[in-house]
Amino acid sequence: MFHNDNFSNNPPNSISDDNTKSRLASFSANLLSEEFNAQDIMNQKFIKKQLLSIPFPFRVIAKNTYNRLLKLSKQGEFIANTYFRELGDFCRNLPIDMTWNESNIKLVAKSRAGMCYSVTNNMLDQDNNADEVLQELESILKQNGLKARKGKFINGDIARYCCEKWWSKKLRRLQAISIEEIALYIRVVSKQCQIYISDASFANCRERKRRNDVFLRSLEAINEQGDCIELKDIANSTISNPRIRRSELMARLHGFEVYADKHGYVADFITITCPSRMHPVHNSGKANNKYDATTPKQAQMYLTSQWAKTRSQLDKLKIEYFGFRVVEPHHDGTPHWHLLIFMKSTQQEQLRSTIKYYALQFDGDEKGAQKYRFKVEPICKSKGSAIGYIAKYISKNIDGYGVSEDTYGKPANTSALRICEWSSLWGIRQFQQFGGPPVTIWREARRLALTEQVNITSVWIAADKGDWCEFIEALGGVHVKRKDLPVTIVKEFIETEGEYWEPIGEVA
Repeated sequence: MFHNDNFSNNPPNSISDDNTKSRLASFSANLLSEEFNAQDIMNQKFIKKQLLSIPFPFRVIAKNTYNRLLKLSKQGEFIANTYFRELGDFCRNLPIDMTWNESNIKLVAKSRAGMCYSVTNNMLDQDNNADEVLQELESILKQNGLKARKGKFINGDIARYCCEKWWSKKLRRLQAISIEEIALYIRVVSKQCQIYISDASFANCRERKRRNDVFLRSLEAINEQGDCIELKDIANSTISNPRIRRSELMARLHGFEVYADKHGYVADFITITCPSRMHPVHNSGKANNKYDATTPKQAQMYLTSQWAKTRSQLDKLKIEYFGFRVVEPHHDGTPHWHLLIFMKSTQQEQLRSTIKYYALQFDGDEKGAQKYRFKVEPICKSKGSAIGYIAKYISKNIDGYGVSEDTYGKPANTSALRICEWSSLWGIRQFQQFGGPPVTIWREARRLALTEQVNITSVWIAADKGDWCEFIEALGGVHVKRKDLPVTIVKEFIETEGEYWEPIGEVA
C-alpha cells in the first residue's frame, strides 16, 4: 500500500562518511582551540570537546566571549568555563545536531523515511489499522523533534512520513530554527552586532532564494496557444514581487482611508510591544538578564493571543473598527505591532482602553511598561494622511523604497532584506488586514477583469481600477459578513490523488 521506490527498508550505511566529517570537525575544533587563552591542559581539552557541539558560525564569537570572561579579576576562569559549558549543553540539548551539513541531513532523512516505511509495512502486515500506524509514526517524529502534521487524510500523513523529501525539508527547517535559537542565546542578534537576524541565518536564507531563482529560470510554462514564458517571469508578476506587494498594500490602505473619511471614521496609530522578559538584548546593547528564552515565533503567538482576546471583547462591546496591522522586529528580533485602526469617534476611547488592557495584561506593572509597551497616536489630518503614518513601516519591511534609514540608522534597503528573511525564518506574517472584504476576491476579480472572462459589474470595475474603497462599497461595506457577500470565490474539489496519495482538494 505505502510503496516508494526511493526508500530502502534499512538506514543507509554512512560510517565512512561520518568518520570523515567527524575528523574534519575535530581538526577545525583543534585549530580554533589554540586561540583560546586557557593555559591549563584540562581546560584546553574541555574547550575542544565543547567546540564540537557548537555550530561553525558561532565558534569565533564563543571564543571571543570566553577570552573576555577569562580576563575578569574575580573567578574569571570559573565564569568563562561555566559560560562555555552551558553553551555546549544548550547546543547538545537542541532537537537536531547543529554540526550536520546538507549531506548529513539527506542521510538522516533517508534513514528516518526508511524507518517509517518499514514500521508501516510491518504494522499493516500484522493487520493494524491506519490510525495505529499513524500513532506509531508520530512517536518517531516526536523522537526527532518534529511535530505531527494532523492533516485531513490519514493516508496523506503516513505517505509524508515515509518520504525522504518530506523529512529533508523538515530537518532543514528544524536546524535553521535551532541555529537562530543559538544566536539569541548568545545575544548575537542586536543592533550592535547582527541586527534582526543572525548573519548565518541570513546567508542561508539568501542562498536558498538564489537557488530557487536559478531553478525558476530553468523552467518554462507553455499555454494552449504555444506561448512560452519563464516561470521566474510568472513569479515576478505576483505579490511575491516586492514592488507589486507594496503597491497593493498601499492601494488597500488608501482605499480604507477614503472609505473612513467618507463615512465619518477617525483613526489611531497604535504600537504594541512584548514584555521585557521576551527581549534578549536591551536597546542599549546589553544582555537582558530577565530574558526567558522566548523565541520571536513564541512572542508573536503571545501578541496574537492577546489580540484575539481584544477582538472578542470589542465584539461584545459592539465597537466597529477596521484597519491594518504591521509586524516588524526590534533590533534583537523580538516582534512588535503597529496598528492603523479606524473607528467612530464616539467609540475611540473605549477601543483604546480595551486594546491597552490586553496589551498590558501580563507584566503590565514592570518598569517602563506604561511608557513603552503601549503607545497611541491619534491621526491628525492637519499633520498628514493616515497612510502617511504607516507607509514607511510597510516600505521598510518590504524593500526599503523611499526610506533612507531604518529605526536604528541602518540603510533601509539592506535592513528590509534582513527583516524579510526574519519573517520567513520564524513564519511570521508581516501584514494583515482586519475588517473589510477578503483580499482574495480582489485579486481574483482583477485577474479576471484583465482577461475579460466575466461580466463587467461594479465589483469588477472597482477591482480593475484598483479602487479599494469602491470595491468595499460594491461588496456591501466594510463590515459585511462573509455569508452576505454578493460575490464569492467558487472552489472545485479535485478528487485526483496528489504526490502523497490524498485528493488534491479545493482549487479556485
